[in-house]
Amino acid sequence: MKRIKHLTLVLSIAACSALPPALHAQTPAKLFAELPEYCPTPDALAVAPDGSITLSCPNYAKGGFPGILVSISKDGTVSKLADVPGANGKASARPMGIAYAPDGSLFVNANQGPHGRLLRMTFKNGQHEKTEVVAKGLNGPNGLRYKDGALYVTIAMMPKVETGKNTGGVYRFKETDRNIQVNNDLSDPNLIFTAETQNPKKQFGLDGLVFNKAGDLFVGDFGDGTIYRLTLKSDGTVASSEVYAQAPNTAGVDGIDIDEAGNLYLAGFSQNQILKVDTNKDVSVIAEYPDNNGANGELDQPADLMVHKGRLYISNFDLMVEAGMKNTGHSKPYTISVIDLSEVE
Repeated sequence: MKRIKHLTLVLSIAACSALPPALHAQTPAKLFAELPEYCPTPDALAVAPDGSITLSCPNYAKGGFPGILVSISKDGTVSKLADVPGANGKASARPMGIAYAPDGSLFVNANQGPHGRLLRMTFKNGQHEKTEVVAKGLNGPNGLRYKDGALYVTIAMMPKVETGKNTGGVYRFKETDRNIQVNNDLSDPNLIFTAETQNPKKQFGLDGLVFNKAGDLFVGDFGDGTIYRLTLKSDGTVASSEVYAQAPNTAGVDGIDIDEAGNLYLAGFSQNQILKVDTNKDVSVIAEYPDNNGANGELDQPADLMVHKGRLYISNFDLMVEAGMKNTGHSKPYTISVIDLSEVE
């Protein structure tokens, strides 16, 4: 495989702990779906070819439940779609980012510590038919997007890259690749971008990502709240990069999506928030909740979000309990929230 030089961006980012009160405008979140017992920690969302929603459930909250994929109908009815097999048949994979290709195949980031893999799963008549390994040896693959025959994967932590601060990376694989071995260091030819996380209080890096209509790739750093814009060459490598916007570094920017007008929406994992970055690059908080159980659709540690037909669908992870996070514990119900984007100011 041709060696692809990676592009590293290292910036000193000033702490941004809060937005002015004028930039907070509460938009109510409502309950879209209550998830079953076997999906206690929901994560990534994608629209399936039949119009239903596919949801990954890594299920870190309860060791007895394997990582699975579920399907959610337009009326919020939930059904199991498929198990996600672990590496070498051992343990359970923890599916995180998911993305459909035009042929209907589903690509899945199977997060299994340093043994993470990028999988291609195919279905026939609604039943799981086959699983193929695109890449293996990924250290906790997280965000995932499909674009023009290629998969873009974020790695939040690359411990082999020793710079004194956490380094996160973006990898690119062809959808036709199989069994690519990843080293998780700067020698990887599939590594196209890296960035150091500057926030000493949260050394956790590149996470959510999304493309705009022009083909620019936006990537968020969880610890810094920084949103990068990457301009890509025709071969999918990075031509240039810039800091596009700066969210508070306390937000915990997780999943990212974009609407038809080019506005970005960010899942504020740490503060129970949804943030918006408009086309003027202005950042605002459109929804925010105190710690809660999510029973009425309140945001409860939002991990991923998806813009679909004028609505914003949000998965509530409700698990991590750390200093600086609003969440204080894991509890039922397990939920997907929805926000009507027509109500966003």
